[in-house]
This record gives sequence, C-alpha cells and structure tokens, in this order.
Amino acid sequence: MQFPEHFRRLPPIALRGLLVCMLAMCVAFNVSLNAKSVIPQWCGLSTEQFDLYSSMPQRKMVTLATSLQRLHEVAIDHVPGEYVMEAPLKIVAFETVEEFVTEFQSDEYIGFMQPSMRQHVLAFGLADQSVRPYTVAFHEYTHYVSRSRYDHFVPMWYEEGFAQYLGLAKVSGDSVSLGELQPRQIIRAIRRNEAKWQTILDGVPRLDWHKHDYAAHYEFALAVVHYLHHGKTPAGEPVRPKVQKALLDISAGSPSSEVIPQVAGVSQDRFIPTLIEHFKQSPPSVQVSVSLPSLIDQSEIECLSELETRKLLTSVLLRKNPDRALMHIQRSLTLAPSDPDLDVLMSYLPQFDELSAFERTKRAYEKDPKHVDANIRIGDLFSYNCLEVNSEQCSQLRELASQHYRVALLLEPLRVDAAFGLGVSLLKTSRAGDGLPYLRTAYRRLPWNARINLFLGDAYMQVGDRATGRFHLERAAMWEVEEELVNRAIELMN
Repeated sequence: MQFPEHFRRLPPIALRGLLVCMLAMCVAFNVSLNAKSVIPQWCGLSTEQFDLYSSMPQRKMVTLATSLQRLHEVAIDHVPGEYVMEAPLKIVAFETVEEFVTEFQSDEYIGFMQPSMRQHVLAFGLADQSVRPYTVAFHEYTHYVSRSRYDHFVPMWYEEGFAQYLGLAKVSGDSVSLGELQPRQIIRAIRRNEAKWQTILDGVPRLDWHKHDYAAHYEFALAVVHYLHHGKTPAGEPVRPKVQKALLDISAGSPSSEVIPQVAGVSQDRFIPTLIEHFKQSPPSVQVSVSLPSLIDQSEIECLSELETRKLLTSVLLRKNPDRALMHIQRSLTLAPSDPDLDVLMSYLPQFDELSAFERTKRAYEKDPKHVDANIRIGDLFSYNCLEVNSEQCSQLRELASQHYRVALLLEPLRVDAAFGLGVSLLKTSRAGDGLPYLRTAYRRLPWNARINLFLGDAYMQVGDRATGRFHLERAAMWEVEEELVNRAIELMN
C-alpha cells in the first residue's frame, strides 16, 4: 500500500463533524509518564439498550443501568418520530463529577453525548452529593434517544429543553415522575428571557454538536418544553398531542416563534403571559408507569483488564483531552506494544506523533490486514482529502478507499461508517447508483445529519430521481451550519 507524499502531509479536514469519532484536537504535546500509572478497576455490563462501563461499585452500577432502562421506556414514548435504525450506545460513567473532571481536565462540562455512525457515546460524572445524582446521566441519555429517533430537524432549543425535562425525572421502582419543577425559579427564567424569546427560539444554531452549549437558555427552553408536554390552550385542550406536528412544521421551515404560539392557541404577544400563567398554576408532576425489563444481575458484570480500560478511556478522550488520551496510549504500549488498536487510536493524534496519520494507520494495517478499524481509517484518509478534487491521483485513491471499505464490510457487515465511506467514494467516482444503498444505510442511522443528506441528495440527483434528491438537498441546506456546504446544496438543486 503506497501513501502519496503530499497526502501524508494533509490532515483529514473534509467533513469535520460528520464522524465524530474521526475528530482529533491538535495541540502542542508534552506529557510525562510520571502521570498516575495505577487506574481503578473498570467493569462493563450489556443491556438491550446499551453497554455500560464504570469503575463504580457493582451494585451502584446496576442501579444506574436499571434507572437508565426505566428512563428509556419513558423517553421513547415522549420523543416524536420513529426509530429508523437504532444506534448502538456506549456509556462511560464516572462515579463522581470529580473523577470525570480529573480525567477530562476541564470543569466546563460534566457530561456529553457524542454522535457517531459506528456507536454513539455518552460520558458523564454522577453528582453523588446531589438529591438528583442522575440528572446529567438522564440529560445526556435523552440526547441519545432523540438523535436515534428524530427523522426530521429539531431545533436546538427543543432538544436541549427536552433533555433538561427528562434529566429532572425521578425513577422509583416501576414508576417515573416527570415535570416536577420549582415554579418560581422557572418564572424568573421566563421573565429574564422575555425580551429575546423569539430570538432564542429562532436564532440558535441548528443541530451543530460543536456548538452543543445552550446553557444560557436552558431554563427558558425547559419552560417551553414543559408547557408543550403539560400545558393546555385557553380552550382547555392539552397541548402535547400537537407537539409532533409542530416539530414537523418547524422542520419544514416555519419559524418556531410562530409555530409554538399557534400550538398554544394564542398570539405571539400573549405567549409569554400564557407561559407564566402555566407555571403560576403550579402544574403537578406526572407519574408514568413503565414495564420492567429483565433485572440486571451483578453476575452479568465483566471486569476489564488494564489494557482494555485504557483503550476505553482513550476512545472518549481523543477529542476532549488529547494529552491524557496519549498518556493512556503510551501506558497501553508498555502492556501490548504490537496491538494494532493502539496504532489506529494514535492516528487521531498526528500532531503528537513522529508518524503521519497515514503512516500510523499503515502500521496497524500491516500488523493485521483484517483489522476493521484500520481498513476504515485508511479508507477515510484516502477518500476525504479528495472529496472535491477531480484528478487522476484522487481517482486512484478513491478506488483504494473503496477496497478498504469493502474489506471492512465483509468482516463486519453492520459497520455503518464503512458503508457511508464506500457510498461517498462510489458517488465521487460517478457511480452514484452503486453508492446509493450505502448512503441510505448511513441516512437510516443519522437521518437528521446535514452532510449525509447532502451526499444522498447528490446521489439521487445523479441517478435522475430529482424529487427525492431535492428533498434531501433541501434538508441539507436548511440544517447545515457551514455556509459553503449550504451553497453547495443549493447549487445541486438548481
């Protein structure tokens, strides 16, 4: 396998944000191996909904998993839309907020949801000294359910407000309590945002996980979502049955600041008073009964080796704290110097390595030509730098990329990231018809993703299905946050 010299020097810049697991923060590195070498015992358990990993006591781990299962049953009943393709989920749970902050070396956040074609990831620390220790866990889990289920655009205010809403749920046995709030606190938040409520609902960046920070307006978003799920119109009709149509109207381009007052049955100038009145009446919380999945037994928990633990932590640290990710890789190399997994992980930290990302990935491939992640990573590195380049060399690279994606799919047919990569490579080599099935596979996993809609729309246009192509390109143009790609979608429609 030959790596052209000028491609060795190029980082994989195209499609930033599409495959979160591909992104690496590149900063100056100087880590010392004097870092703590002993790590606690991490263990894992698998449920129908997720794989959970933690170093917390096993009984506490089971309690967390069971609570998340209960929340899952409620969430899927409250999130509009239907699962098109349920995404696998990996949860990395730290026993305390302090442990999370220590690992990620940042106190700006204590949890995050990281979407990916391969496997969505949640990481969070439990607020063990709080009366609601699972708030962050529930909040981030709601993001996972939402991103797995939405097949249309959902504005950021709703997604964050809904995550806040379910984040405050209380689980007790087979019952989940929803909607319990402090009315005075929420009314203050409404009044604080009264002058800019229309801007909040209409002006927030749309589904851009790089701007996944809505903290300044969390409480106002929560207030609106609470009203949508618990409120009534002036005529006494419950609002909740209208939520899905409202979100579909917003997805089609209608401004939220117009749609939501219509749902409430009031004019725009009466929406804030209506919202305040809703909370003045101190709406009661709702008790929802949930079916009990099979109980998790501690015997189902399997503990990880130190190598497995360090690779797990590396996978969630690559974007958030690359210095510490590299520390784990270096420690892992002392345990298993020939492990190709470590070379693939290291390839996401090219600025910290004497080898380029290509050379590092090539090393993993040479150790194991059937290594799935190595084949996909090689395909990505070949393909993405050539996305908008039409040259003989890029044609050759796309062909090589396609070969590696096919190897990965033969080994793991359910790898959506390999299917997407192959679909894009075929599209860009004027084989849109061959690429369509693979691009549709990616769309079923992440139907709200603007970039997937862009490529899928392009493919449909090329095979002559302009109506379907335009549908996806309109979505891409409306949901995309980068102006260059918005213009590209518009250009393809015309």
